[in-house]
Amino acid sequence: MITGNKNSGDRKRSAGAAFMRSSLAAALLVLSMSGCGAGGDARTSATEGTLRLAVDASLAEAAVSQTEIFSAHYPEASVAVTPELTGKTLLTLLKRESDAVLVNGSLLPEEDSLLARPKLGGRKEPVARDALICIVSRLSPLDSVSTGALGAALSGRNPSKTGFVVWTARNDYRLLATLRHLLDTGDAALHAMQTDSDSLLVEKTAVDPRAAGLLYLSAWNTLSLSETTRSRIRMLPVASEKEGSGAVMPSEQHIYDGQYPLATLVYYIYIPGNPLAAGLGSWLSREGQKGFERNYLAPLRQLPRTIILK
Repeated sequence: MITGNKNSGDRKRSAGAAFMRSSLAAALLVLSMSGCGAGGDARTSATEGTLRLAVDASLAEAAVSQTEIFSAHYPEASVAVTPELTGKTLLTLLKRESDAVLVNGSLLPEEDSLLARPKLGGRKEPVARDALICIVSRLSPLDSVSTGALGAALSGRNPSKTGFVVWTARNDYRLLATLRHLLDTGDAALHAMQTDSDSLLVEKTAVDPRAAGLLYLSAWNTLSLSETTRSRIRMLPVASEKEGSGAVMPSEQHIYDGQYPLATLVYYIYIPGNPLAAGLGSWLSREGQKGFERNYLAPLRQLPRTIILK
C-alpha cells in the first residue's frame, strides 16, 4: 500500500497495493469462476490467424516492432497490439478481451495462483528483461542510491535521514508489486508521493532536488520528453546490500547478468487453447530475442555470436 500522512491533506498519496491485493484479486477470482476458461479459435494455427495482444503501455513500441517482424515471417498471422494501464493488462486476458498479454515485472501471488487454477491453466513465460530506474534532478546531491536506502525511504519511518523523497506514477500497480519483490518489503505499507503519469513524474523530479523518481527503464526510453527536460535529469547507479557490491548503471549487460539490483522480467502470458498465442510465445522466446536486443529491452538469454576467422 502506498500511503502518506493522513493529516497532511495531500491527495497525491493513495492506497495502491492494498487496492490491488483486494479488489483486483477479488475481481480476477470472480472472472475465473464465471466461465472464462480456455477457449481458442479453431481457425488459427501457430503461424496463422488473428491475435489480440494487450501490453503494458511502456512495452507497446517493443511489442509492435516484434509482432511486425513475426507477421513478416508468417504473412497469414495478424497481431493487434493494444497498450493498457498496468493492473488492467492481465484483466483483459481473463475477460477474454485479449488472447495474450505482455506484462512487466512481478505478478502478485494471488495472480500467479489464479493463473494456475485448473479452469484457466495460464502459461507465464519470461521473454525479455527490463529494470526499475531511479532518476533525480541534476541539482540533487545524490551520486548513487542503494536498495537499502530506497527501502528506508519507502518505509516512511525517517524520511529526513535518507535525504530524498520517493515519487512514483499514480496507480502503477505492477511497479508497486515489483518494488515489493525486489526490496523484500513484505506487506509493510510503502510511502511515496505520486503524480498522474510518468511524464509528470519526470517533470516533477527535474525541478525538485529532493525528489527521487522510480519508473521502468522501458517507460523512460519511450516517453516523449523535451531535450530541455531530459537534460535536467540524471539516472542514478544503484547498489545492492550485498557486501562489496558497487553501484552500477542499468546497462543492457548489467541487467542481463544480474549486476543491476533492480532488474525485472517481462512476461508473455496466455491461456492455452489458441494456437497462434502459443506460436507467438514460442517465437518471442527464440527468434524474437534478436528483436529485444535491438530495441530498448534486454534479451532474456545471451544470443550466440558468429566469429568469422580469416
